[in-house]
Amino acid sequence: MPPSPAKKSLWSEYTNSEGRKYWSHATTKQSVWEKPDELKTPFEKALAKTQWKQYTSKDRPYYVNTATKETKWDLPAELKELKEKVEKEEEKRAQGLERIIGSPDRSSRSPTPEDIRELREAAAHALAPYGKLPPSSTDSPAKIEAPPTPKVPAGEVIVMPPGGFAEKSKAEEAFIYLLKREGINEQWTWDQTMRQIIMDPLYKALDTLAEKKGAFEKHINSILDARRQVKQLRISKLRPVFHKLFSNSVHIKSYSTMKTADQVFANNKYWREAQFDERALILEEYVDDLKRMEQANEKGLRDRNLKTLSDLIRTLDISVSTRWRAAHDLIVSSATFKQDTDLQKIETIDMIQVYDVYSRQLEIEHEEESKKLRIDNVRKARKAREGFKALLTEIQEQGHLNRLTKFKEIYPKIKVDERYNALLGLQGSNPLDLFMDHIDDLNEEIERSAEKLQRALSKEGKEIKLETTFEELEEWVKDAKIENQFEGRVRKEVYDLVHGKLQQAAEDETRRNERRRRHRIDDLRYALKKVGRHIDLEMTYEEALPHMKDLPEFKDVTDEEDRKAAFDKFVKRQKEKLREAESSEHGSTRDRDRDRDREDRHDRDRHREKDRSERDKQKDRRYSSTRDMEKDESMDIDEKEHKSSRKDRERERDKEKEKERDRRDSHRDRDRERDRDRKRGSVGPEEKDRERESKRRRMSSNSDRKGKDDVEEGEI
Repeated sequence: MPPSPAKKSLWSEYTNSEGRKYWSHATTKQSVWEKPDELKTPFEKALAKTQWKQYTSKDRPYYVNTATKETKWDLPAELKELKEKVEKEEEKRAQGLERIIGSPDRSSRSPTPEDIRELREAAAHALAPYGKLPPSSTDSPAKIEAPPTPKVPAGEVIVMPPGGFAEKSKAEEAFIYLLKREGINEQWTWDQTMRQIIMDPLYKALDTLAEKKGAFEKHINSILDARRQVKQLRISKLRPVFHKLFSNSVHIKSYSTMKTADQVFANNKYWREAQFDERALILEEYVDDLKRMEQANEKGLRDRNLKTLSDLIRTLDISVSTRWRAAHDLIVSSATFKQDTDLQKIETIDMIQVYDVYSRQLEIEHEEESKKLRIDNVRKARKAREGFKALLTEIQEQGHLNRLTKFKEIYPKIKVDERYNALLGLQGSNPLDLFMDHIDDLNEEIERSAEKLQRALSKEGKEIKLETTFEELEEWVKDAKIENQFEGRVRKEVYDLVHGKLQQAAEDETRRNERRRRHRIDDLRYALKKVGRHIDLEMTYEEALPHMKDLPEFKDVTDEEDRKAAFDKFVKRQKEKLREAESSEHGSTRDRDRDRDREDRHDRDRHREKDRSERDKQKDRRYSSTRDMEKDESMDIDEKEHKSSRKDRERERDKEKEKERDRRDSHRDRDRERDRDRKRGSVGPEEKDRERESKRRRMSSNSDRKGKDDVEEGEI
């Protein structure tokens, strides 16, 4: 009997119902999806050390890189190099063994015991990398665990002809005969097989190592196919028997496992005779069938309950505003739900789904009704606005409405009209908005007519001025023969518009002249400080005139009364300073500063109030101002204001400097008083606290003043 491998593998390969391969250990009963290491080929072992993993999809292998997640159907280049390297190493080892046994004198005769001993010693050194050799024929039968081997047909003998086989098919058949004769089965690896058959002359029937390995794989596959067919035949015979056992047992459910089945059928003869994987496969098939049947029944019951509940919910008092909790109470308390036991098994999530679908349908119907209502309201509001516009047109034709008319003036005439009352409370523009739009249209119409009329008169050499009367305008229109182009009402409103703009421009110019006059007076008052040492406060204006007549600010003031007013203000201010200096010992400088600041703020507020009132008057007459004239005038104003802006900044800076000098004088006077008190020894704790507080304020004032002066210098 041919020797068997040194160690029989305890792993066996199986295929589940889905066609996926797995391996089971005979002793530990462990099942794994990946091929065990002891069954892997040298290339598979080398592949496990790389980042690539091999998988199968529909009997087609593909490769996945675990690091980069790259997937390929074809063998990657690095794996190709690895495979070639492994095959070359296998071929070199085989060639080394062939050189040991391949001498001509030994292959042409039967080996002697000395030859066999010599060959074995040489082969032991050559096959050292493969590990322990398979057992020899001299081992004890008790130590050999011979796997089941395929039998060679009786009477069939194949020998190696001189010079080898002429046909490759014959050579492959001879190599397979060798494998059968040596008892090679699916539990043998290629390494173990080569150790067993390498010394046989038929080993050289095939030339290359790849051809020998291909024949080995073909032989192994034929054995596996035969055993698989036998196994399938056994399973097909056991399946009806086991199915009958499972159906008659109350313990086998859709969730039962092999542990439960072994406990239930431990005494059954057929169950004990069947192999473990056969029992597991048939049980798995039966359990899967039970699961599918239960799922089908559950699906049918669920569909039936959904349909029943959909019909039921439409008969209940559920509206678009009904919440889920109220709807759930209505469903559960209905007579149909209480009488139907199958409907009571419905899941809550399914009830919510039915309610959601029905509520969405109600929302769609509600939105459609709301949309129709909105369309009706919009149509009603549009008709009401058109009617109110027609009412305004009628009032205008009657002469009670023009561009200067206010809403409160026409309200008594429209408040009882149906067209006005029909518009109240509707969406969109209200009566006041439509009235303002109508007034704006009238203003635009009058402005266009005014431009057209002015162009026509300019061709005749005529121009409407402030002193032009309406009668003169009428005569100009008749002379130009354009009275048919403008109605009498339009000509009157055009005249009022143009005349109002001209009047507004004249008032603006007067106001600007007054502002410039005040500025020139202030400039002269501050300029008098430059020659203040030559002017005695007891001098009259005529006596001080020689000292200030050469000042540029004096020449800018053309009115003699304005010059006198500036001189009087200067004298008054200087006298106030003298009085403050004289009364510093008896009065509080802080109070005097506060009074002076209050007076200055009062003057500024008075000027601001006057300017604000003038701006309000100008804003009230906005309808009577023309855009072109305002643009030209604003440009003139900006140019003139720009020229005087520097003088204004200088004047404000002089004011601030004067205030700072006064503040420093008051602090100096206060310090002198404290020094005198300290010399007398009358300084108490309270006075010391006030002195420290005053010093902190002076330091804060100086730092603020320094920052302010820096900013002003930067601006200059």
